[in-house]
Amino acid sequence: MRPAAWLLPGLLAGASPLQAQLAADVLAGAAWSSPLVRDEIVAPLTVAPQIAPSLALGASFPLNDRYRLGLRVGWARNDLVRTEQGETTAILPLTVWSGAVVLERAVIRQVAAEARIGGLKYAPGGDTGGTIFDGDAPFVPSIGLGVRTWHPVSDRLQIGLHVAYDFHRFETQPLKSGGFTSARSVHRVTVSATLRWSAKRETP
Repeated sequence: MRPAAWLLPGLLAGASPLQAQLAADVLAGAAWSSPLVRDEIVAPLTVAPQIAPSLALGASFPLNDRYRLGLRVGWARNDLVRTEQGETTAILPLTVWSGAVVLERAVIRQVAAEARIGGLKYAPGGDTGGTIFDGDAPFVPSIGLGVRTWHPVSDRLQIGLHVAYDFHRFETQPLKSGGFTSARSVHRVTVSATLRWSAKRETP
């Protein structure tokens, strides 16, 4: 039997009928990103988003008593800044939209780990002429991991803490034209307070 043939039933069905919970999540916090550009040929220079307020919404449903599958969309916005020889200059406002399919697994009591696959859309504001986004605001695929811990407030409501990491490769046409011939690895970390509301229904 192929691996997928025995893995799929294990994810989609528990040993007995489940009291399923469709859940809606709200996550509010802050997002940090490593530099989108780093150059040390002449003088150390980085271009990176500042730590940004972030907001995400998600929905998920149980596959069995350990796994949940869901979708999540997120938003973060702050200035893109250039740092050179110790001086930091704001370039333009930068919004980062994100979307992902999320697989969550209960690990221990009130702690769950997650894996995500999706993408990010960079959306610069203002005049992008002469910047790394000059005429090119990319959508980039991303992968990520995370952990969530929570405390029940009621039988349907949880509050908690969520820490997420994601990775993607970044490049734009202006960077290529400027001599940056390879995409740069970018790492992001988001820390959020969470609110989860669950609506119970019977699963056949």
